[in-house]
Amino acid sequence: MLLSQPDFVVLDWNGTVVPFFGLPMYPGVADRIQVWKQVGIKIFVVSHAHQSEIAKDVARTKLPVDEVHGCNNKGPVVVDLCRRFGRGVLLGDHSMDFRAAQEADVPFYQAVFENQARLSDGVQEFRSWEELATLLPFGGKVS
Repeated sequence: MLLSQPDFVVLDWNGTVVPFFGLPMYPGVADRIQVWKQVGIKIFVVSHAHQSEIAKDVARTKLPVDEVHGCNNKGPVVVDLCRRFGRGVLLGDHSMDFRAAQEADVPFYQAVFENQARLSDGVQEFRSWEELATLLPFGGKVS
């Protein structure tokens, strides 16, 4: 099912954007984020990590994000982003991400990289950021 363009995209960090803190981003992340930013989609990182740790790693990658949130419970953060900015989509790899998307009533797409376990048959998944670009093509193709 193709979604209409959201107002924002929430990114989990470890396992979705990078394999783990300090490692390079997965291929295609920077290009897709750039395309989304060009069409006015806000990008938020919401991670189950300490605020300073996640902010430092996001800054290291130079990924252009609008806000970074380190938190213990992602659900209230995503609910607040919906209240402030409108319709969102959450990209993550963990059941905690899925629960946050359900709490905020936003679509969820699971990153299934490097043999990560699938959550369930009903969850939309992507195996690369290039595949995600076909599932969520907001802004078109990378030029």
